[in-house]
Formats: sequence, structure tokens, C-alpha cells
Amino acid sequence: MKNSERDTEGSTMGKKILIVDDDVAWVRMLAIRLDQAGYEVEVAFDALQVLTQAVRSKPDLILLDIVMPVGGGLKALENLRTNTKTFSVPIIVVSAKEWNEETKAAAKKYGISGYFMKPINVDTLLERLEEVLIKK
Repeated sequence: MKNSERDTEGSTMGKKILIVDDDVAWVRMLAIRLDQAGYEVEVAFDALQVLTQAVRSKPDLILLDIVMPVGGGLKALENLRTNTKTFSVPIIVVSAKEWNEETKAAAKKYGISGYFMKPINVDTLLERLEEVLIKK
């Protein structure tokens, strides 16, 4: 969907996305693309920050890396899903970690809304964001 269509429909314009990743260059690039697409962007750089940030900022969707310092993404996923203030926030995993049995089990257990392996096509990610946010 083009920005002009998004403006008219109002479906995803201004939705808040929390990016959780320790790769500062990736976060910066993705934040710029999301901002250009009309999203409000928040960031956290490790698994410890994500729950505090998510409770404080109340994002509409979280983009979560799996391989991160201070606890790791799977623990962050568990913490987000077991907290009453964040359990229903859609989460899309964007990681360099391969889709293995551990990640598949976590995805099934915690109900993630998508999994993208880096490097990714950001346009494809943006399409998935829209799909998930429209259903929300």
C-alpha cells in the first residue's frame, strides 16, 4: 500500500513500532524506513530494555531480534508474552539466527506474527507490518 493510500485509509499511519535489536546500524536504517512509511518508531537495544520500553511506550507492534546481549531474544519474547501489559502486542522476529527447532517452538508457544531472517527485503517486511496491524 502506498503512503497516499495509507493516509486516506488511516489504517496503519502513525502506529507505533518498537524495534529491539543490538545492531545500531540496522536499527538506524530500519527506523528511517519505518518513519518514511508513516510509523512512529521506538527502539531498545537489548533484551532487558525491551519489556520496560514496551510497557512505557505501548507499541502497536514489536520487531524483535533473537540474538541479543543481556538475556537474549527468546527470554525477551517470554517476558513480553507473560506480562499483562504486553501479552497481546504482535511480535515479528527479525534475526540473523536461523529458524531452528528452538525458535519454532518459541514461535508456536508465544504466537509470533512472522519471522524474517537477515538480510531481509525491507519492503516485504513493511507489507507484513501492514497485514498484522490491519488485523489488530
